[in-house]
Amino acid sequence: MSKSKWGWDKKPLEELLFQNNAFIDALFEPMHSPEGNLYSEVRESLWPLLQTLQVDAKQRKLIWPDGKPLDLDESVHNIHTHYPEFPRALIESRLISWLEMEYAPESYSPEQLDELDRLTERWINDHSRRSGAR
Repeated sequence: MSKSKWGWDKKPLEELLFQNNAFIDALFEPMHSPEGNLYSEVRESLWPLLQTLQVDAKQRKLIWPDGKPLDLDESVHNIHTHYPEFPRALIESRLISWLEMEYAPESYSPEQLDELDRLTERWINDHSRRSGAR
């Protein structure tokens, strides 16, 4: 191993960052738990379905492949009907995550994407407030 100009051993940066790092270990631990495995299963199972949905953020509706517009609660119910083994809360979390971070039509201009982000953020915030009030 080579020495730095200050006299200590140089190690690859990855080795220094990830070796015996309790923070990194704790960060990835949930991924290997039963809950983490279930979340991964939900994410992977729902991905093909989510790819078929369109979003009308102004009307706060998800447009399903059959053309039916459903709100978030109706969409969670619809998905749960097809995946009863998945907890509703996890389905809702995955759907919201997809809306917030993954849905971005390629045909949208940067301005349209900005508007989509603003509308989606308000939609999800209002949904969260209503859900928390129940």
